[in-house]
Amino acid sequence: MRLGCGANGQRKAASLAMATGFLALTAAHTMGLAAATNTPGATSSTDTMVARSPDPATALGASAPRAASEEPAEVGSPPAGVQQPRPFGYALGDTLTQRILLGPAGREFQPAALPPTERAGLWFARRSSKIERAEDGRRWLVIDYQLVNAPQTLMTVNLPTVTLKSKTGSVLVVPEWPISVAPLTPRAAFAKGGLQDLRPDHAAPMLPTLNLRRQLEFWSSAFALTVVIWLGWWLVRSLRAAANQPFASALREIRRTGDDSATAWLALHRAFDRTAGRVLQTTTLSALFKRAPHFETQRGAIEQFYARSNLRFFGVAPASGAVATSSATTASLRTLATTLRRIEKQHER
Repeated sequence: MRLGCGANGQRKAASLAMATGFLALTAAHTMGLAAATNTPGATSSTDTMVARSPDPATALGASAPRAASEEPAEVGSPPAGVQQPRPFGYALGDTLTQRILLGPAGREFQPAALPPTERAGLWFARRSSKIERAEDGRRWLVIDYQLVNAPQTLMTVNLPTVTLKSKTGSVLVVPEWPISVAPLTPRAAFAKGGLQDLRPDHAAPMLPTLNLRRQLEFWSSAFALTVVIWLGWWLVRSLRAAANQPFASALREIRRTGDDSATAWLALHRAFDRTAGRVLQTTTLSALFKRAPHFETQRGAIEQFYARSNLRFFGVAPASGAVATSSATTASLRTLATTLRRIEKQHER
């Protein structure tokens, strides 16, 4: 009986000890969670500082757990907190902002240079880097990124690592931060019937061209009318000149009657008289060149014509005594009239 009572007493003592140990473990675990929650610098799940559950073995050793954080590691300076952007819900063109706390007041991290504005890997472009001071006096490095690529399926990509060097030589490292990126559109939204086929491109929109066509028709008609008027004026001018200009009439008469006829010679004489404004003779040819100096280049040919005319009509030989042959006279009359008509046409008004 005494042995039995002794065994029962031992079993009861062991059960009581186990219950007491379990209650101590539960109390230590609760105290550890409270301490981790109230520890300064612990942040929500959206920050990089994440509180961890305490180790039961540590609780049994009656040591209070400490709040661990995924903070950037700095050499020679206290760690800085990081406010990371939302880790989901991004597509091409979206912007993200990463905020890095540059240490507590009095021991602020002084970066020697800010991250440059440039392409940051395959997925991001760093748009700006600036330092802002919050209302509580703490300084934050604010980095803006933009998503510049689009995946074909939903996937995760990482914001690049940020490494900052201070003016004193210490280094601050912010690790990568994963986010999810959605494609612009799925490969096949609805794989049924004609919904899975690509649609042809839309036709280019038609621009209103009625006013342009009307203006084009108006100005084209005005240009055509101007050309017709100019051609008509040129034709009338040419016909009037051919009928009224002295050497044009003479040339027409020479072509009609022949170079050797007296009528042709008289027509050329009348042309000289009309041009000079008086009856010309060999001794008064200077009046012709004074009134029409553009015939000066043909002075020799004109004087020869008057000398041959005196020989033909009055039998007066030229002063040099040279008498041209009939064929030479015939050829020179048409040539002289043609040359004089060309000069006359160049100086018509």
